[in-house]
Amino acid sequence: MSKVPTVILLHAPREDDPYEAAFREAGYAPESVPVLRFERVGQAALREALARPGAYDGLFVTSPRAAEVLREALEQQTESGAAWTDELAFAVGPRTAEMLREVGFAPEGEESGGAEQLAERIARKSFGKPLLFLCGNRRRDALPDRLAEQNISLDERCVYETHLRNDLRLPDDARWLVFFSPSGVEAVRRASVDLGEVRCAALGPTTAGALREAGWPVAAVASEPTPEALVAAVRQAAPLGEQ
Repeated sequence: MSKVPTVILLHAPREDDPYEAAFREAGYAPESVPVLRFERVGQAALREALARPGAYDGLFVTSPRAAEVLREALEQQTESGAAWTDELAFAVGPRTAEMLREVGFAPEGEESGGAEQLAERIARKSFGKPLLFLCGNRRRDALPDRLAEQNISLDERCVYETHLRNDLRLPDDARWLVFFSPSGVEAVRRASVDLGEVRCAALGPTTAGALREAGWPVAAVASEPTPEALVAAVRQAAPLGEQ
């Protein structure tokens, strides 16, 4: 009887992780391994921006971490928080969108496969005021550059910093490494991990591009940033009996 393939999910473990659940249901042995640590920054500047909801035509966030920082800040500013939930909100991915919904927003764009795709959606709209852009220190230029081409003004606030772990270790029996962000690619590269015959999967095209830039073949790319699409991509790349 063949051994159940071990799939390493390169993100922080969390309770009731939908990615772990999806892989486990599909017959894999998933394990979440954090590759990053996070530090909140710019909280005073964030509070100042959130105190002026009328100065913006909406906001957007591209990561669950930024959504978490926003949620906690709005919980401390109940008066302006209620006004913000009437504004347009954009999010990349279902987890980020769900966190915004928990605060009261009705976010658009959760089906976007990455920041570039979200930028195209935002660019189709017209705005008279800036959009509040909450991001981390490692955010890429594609989204703000695309919106600048459309003369869409942004008020960018860096609300967290991402730092790579320097003690990354991976199990010897890993058959798949699943990358959720370009930062994860950099963390594995810096750790000088020998991938050997381990296959690489990416949650979206931006992360897949980072893998290729690092010189690693990409065996699977999710068609959308959901657990189901990720599992489907892995199974299509290598059926379970062949792993």
